[in-house]
Amino acid sequence: MTYLGTKIAPVNIEKLNEGKEDADKLPEVDGLYDNYVKWGVISDTEKDGGNHTLFKTGVVYDTRDNEPNPNKGIWAEALLFYGPSFLGYENNVTSMLLLHRQYFTLVPKRLSFAYRLSYQTKLSGDMPFYMLPYFTDSKDINDGFGGAKTMRGILRNRIVGDGVAFGNFEFRWKILNTVLFNQNFYIALSAFSDVGRVVDPYKLNFNNTITNAERETWFNADKESLHISYGAGVHFAINDNFIVALDYGVAAKEQDGTSGMYIGLNFLY
Repeated sequence: MTYLGTKIAPVNIEKLNEGKEDADKLPEVDGLYDNYVKWGVISDTEKDGGNHTLFKTGVVYDTRDNEPNPNKGIWAEALLFYGPSFLGYENNVTSMLLLHRQYFTLVPKRLSFAYRLSYQTKLSGDMPFYMLPYFTDSKDINDGFGGAKTMRGILRNRIVGDGVAFGNFEFRWKILNTVLFNQNFYIALSAFSDVGRVVDPYKLNFNNTITNAERETWFNADKESLHISYGAGVHFAINDNFIVALDYGVAAKEQDGTSGMYIGLNFLY
């Protein structure tokens, strides 16, 4: 079971202007959020956020030889999510996740290849817009398609829709194996590419207050295409079970951002 509480509000201009001279104060103008509410893209029932509970069930298949840094095996999941109307939804909502990770040894104890494929989509009901950017598997719930946990180098929450698919592809090369202070230690380099796209777009609703000029200014009529990034990383490991990772990703398209550096524990998948 997963509980999510979301609060949304426009920028508090009055708070930002506290203590400023009149000449330095920010002007009172509508932001993108205000316009979305005015145009009906964000409904009155969703504009302030809400509290929601998701129940999940599924199966996990795991044959990895080592969890922190697998060299062979499969880690796959099939999950079903259910949000009942009496726990914060306008109607009953169901969605699913299919997730497959696989690992190959190319050179024993030196070079491996790993990939991850994910498909997450709504099956029924209307998911609140602010719950769409969550990537949820059997262990974690992460905010946003794009960024540290999904597509490195691409802006977080850049890819949003009722259905999203993405993949990660990575070579991992151990360049140094040694023993320090009676502990096994290695350094590994990685080269990766991440790719994703919306496969089921979120349906935008407009009221009659939006003009054609505003549509052309604020909304892109082009068809959805692939969002791609690429990059490299370095990983420091002790005893094959404690790994400090540094990844640097670059977005292939300007609209997806520029680049990002991510520091964390373990390989991404």
